[in-house]
Order: sequence, then structure tokens, then C-alpha cells
Amino acid sequence: MKHESQSAFRREPREPVVGGNLFTRSLTARTLASLRRSKAADVAAELWPNDRALEHLLTRAASNPAMTSVPGWAAELAQRYVSDVIEALGPASSAAQILRKCLVLTFDGYGSISAPGFVAEYGNGGFVAEGQPIPVRQLATTPTVLDPHKLAAIAVLTREMLESSNAEALIADALVKAAGRMMDEVLFDANPAAVNRPAGLRQGVAALPASASGDGYEAAFEDVATLINSLAPVGGNGPYILVGAPGRAVMLGARFIERSDVDLSIFGSSAVISDLLAIAPAALVAAISAEPEIETVNAATLVMDTVPGAAGSMGPERGLFQTDSVAIKVRWPVSWALRDPRGFAWMTPTWK
Repeated sequence: MKHESQSAFRREPREPVVGGNLFTRSLTARTLASLRRSKAADVAAELWPNDRALEHLLTRAASNPAMTSVPGWAAELAQRYVSDVIEALGPASSAAQILRKCLVLTFDGYGSISAPGFVAEYGNGGFVAEGQPIPVRQLATTPTVLDPHKLAAIAVLTREMLESSNAEALIADALVKAAGRMMDEVLFDANPAAVNRPAGLRQGVAALPASASGDGYEAAFEDVATLINSLAPVGGNGPYILVGAPGRAVMLGARFIERSDVDLSIFGSSAVISDLLAIAPAALVAAISAEPEIETVNAATLVMDTVPGAAGSMGPERGLFQTDSVAIKVRWPVSWALRDPRGFAWMTPTWK
């Protein structure tokens, strides 16, 4: 028989670690911390006391330096955080998944980034006979300049929404997924670069002719081959990315993924309607921050319009203090540039 004191001091098993989307939880904790004028780590400890990964992420500045090369610490944490950023942007967004596969840089406080624009081609090297001089070729080194841009949004939620148990889901739905869809719209359009945005991939790139075959199955294979062949000078054996409307992406995935020896990814985006896009991610360079800047305010007047003007000049307006609401502003540094126009191609297929 056990002594009574042994059971009195018996150690109870710890509760299991509860996992979740690290990005949306971090975003929610920092939003509520801004509202309450407290620390994000304190909010996280209150809402998700057993999420150790979130605790490490929010308190990493007070611990040993996080290094992605250190197993058991930042190596796994950084990989999971990047994956959660992509997942949080929602199934309608393929832009972030594409940017993840390209050359990713960071501004680090600089006004712009100059990325190399050289392209590896077969003419840049060759076989040379013994004792013969090796040819010297000047590679195309015109740099691609990556200017900083921001993806910004403001959403208004009532205090009851933010203080409820659904805060994480509401903030993610109102801000993050909307940002992902907007990123798709800009990345895949044909507009030139401006002070407020980077250039769309279609800017200055003409559409390729689609297959004229009456057999939809054959036409799909011909169109994909035409797109990939146009990217081959800079893409080589891949990887390659195809982007189409969600339904078309599902169909292409069923036809090509299991049968292709090339590194091929297929994404669906609601921002792509009737066209089919092809990208060689090696020709694309991007700068994207994994941690958007968050600000909240609960005593202001907002112009509730997607194209707002000066306060008082247009409406409708909303007083946050009177309606007990909170405005959440997200400022997300994102930019990209195509280093070589041959790294992108598109067409409008005749098949569905």
C-alpha cells in the first residue's frame, strides 16, 4: 500500500501542446496587445497557454538568438512559420506560394534592392580543345531593381468580436485572406510598376497562341507544352509553375502531376479567370516580410470606402468611439520583380 503522502505529491501529467496556425495566432496576439496596451506574449499566454511554438516566437528576442541552422529551435520554427503564412492566406491565393519558390530577399532598411539579372544559357560555355584558349563571354548583368511597396488594409471589428473566442478566425478572415487575394490580383495583372505597387507579371508580355485542336484533351497538352517550351531558355528542367482558375487547376493537376518528370506545381487562383499562366520561379525575385505591422485604434473617424478621400469629403463615415469598434490596420511590406521576361508566359486556351 502506498503512503498517503506519496499520492499527495504525485506529479500530474502536463496538458498536451495545442497546435494552431502560428501566423494567425501571432497576428491575433499582436492585434489584441496593441488594443490592450500590453505585451503580445501575455495575450498569447492567456489565449493559448499550451502553444509552446507561439511562446518561443513571441519571446525569442529575450532568449538565445534564433538561428535557422540550429536544430530543435529556429530551424523547425522558421519552417513552420513560413508554411503557416502561406496557409493563412487562404486557398484563393497562389501569389504567396509562387513568391515562396522564387529568389526571396529582404530590404533590411534599404530603400531598394539591386538583384542580378543574368541568365544561364548554353552559349555561355562550351568545350575547348587541349591547349586552346578558353573563350571569354560577357554575361548580361543588367540588374533588376526591387523597390519597396506595401500591401495595406484596414478592417473594422466591434470590441465584442475581438474579445470573443473567435478573435483569431475573425482577424484572419478580415485581413489576411483579403491581403492574399489582393496580392493575386496585382501579381497576375498587366499594369506597369508605380509608386504604390510593383509591376504585374503580364506587363509587356504578349499572349502566346493557343492550340487550335478540337480535342480538348490534346489541346491542353499542346498548350502546356507551348508555355513550358517558352520558359525553357531560363527555366531549364524546372521548377515550373502553372496558374489557372481553380477549376482548371484541378483538372490540370489530375492530368499532369503524376505523369510529369519535370518539377511542376499547379496553383488555382480566383484572380485568373480564363487564362493560363506559366512561371519559371528562377526568373522571379521577391521581398516579402513574414510579419506584417499591426496598429489598432478605437477613437477615430473612418471613411468607410474602398477608395477613400479626405475626411468629410465623402462617406459614409464611422465613429469608432461612439460605436465601440476597433480599426485594425495591417501594413505588409511586399514587392517583386521579373528578372527576365522569358521567365513568364501566358495564353487564353479554348478548352475549359
